[in-house]
Amino acid sequence: MRALAGTLVLAAALLGCSKANHGIHGSGTIELNEVDIASLVGGRVSLVLVDEGDSVRAGDTLVVLAQGEVTAGVREQEAEVGRASALARDQELGPRIEERRAAKADLDTAEAALQLAESELARIRALFAKQLIPQSDLDRTQTTRNQAAARRDGALERYRLIESGFRRQVVAAARQGAEAARAGLSSARAKAHELILVAPISGVVLVKTVEQGEVVGPGVPILTLGDPSKLWMRVYIPAPQVVHVRLGARVLVRVTGERREFQGRVVEIATRAEFTPRAALTEEERANIVFGVKVALDPQPGLLKPGLPADARIIPGS
Repeated sequence: MRALAGTLVLAAALLGCSKANHGIHGSGTIELNEVDIASLVGGRVSLVLVDEGDSVRAGDTLVVLAQGEVTAGVREQEAEVGRASALARDQELGPRIEERRAAKADLDTAEAALQLAESELARIRALFAKQLIPQSDLDRTQTTRNQAAARRDGALERYRLIESGFRRQVVAAARQGAEAARAGLSSARAKAHELILVAPISGVVLVKTVEQGEVVGPGVPILTLGDPSKLWMRVYIPAPQVVHVRLGARVLVRVTGERREFQGRVVEIATRAEFTPRAALTEEERANIVFGVKVALDPQPGLLKPGLPADARIIPGS
């Protein structure tokens, strides 16, 4: 009796291996990669250049949005870049020749006034020593001389500052201001580019959700593109057989109405079953657990269409 039971178990195991060696079968539907087209800024739809079913190439203009604030923001930032750049250049070059000449002339005038005040002070002191003038005249002349000296010192400092150029901190601040303005312009232009939606891939327009004149918000899908060159299908494999499936395994696919087989590869195996089982399952219940397996089909120009039901045969060990 034990020998008979062992023989039956061995036969069942050999039968399972034989099925695995001939291929693991599953069914599904041909799908294709989809890409939603949306704007990061939104706006009013001013132009729609495609319709559902149209073929487009990567880089083709699909939809044009209108938003005056974004366009005005670009012009504002362009003006700010010009202003900040001019200020930075002016700070880097330092004072102009005319400013240097004016500062030198102010210094010469102040020095001449100081010399005159000192001469007048010397004369008044001589008269005061002879007691020919009162103390008030001497004090007044001394004050005038001190004022002339202060004006000369101020003119001298201004001249030295102009000759040495602007401070490094001021120049650095002007450069940073110009850099910030350029960054703001790049941001404004990026927003403006979001008003013109172009195709990121070559494909077919599957869904169009807006019409001309409608207002769409940021991030709201306007169009959906499909890539016919990247077809795939998802089949569901019972748990006892999924252990024989490996990533990259060769897959043969057949569709209704076509006798030949199309090539594909396993690119994804689900890590979870389609439902959460109980802690303990009988052998019959385990057979009902399935795992999704994604199969990428080799490019077949125009031969396979999305939506077609298909049967897949996964070749283990391939």
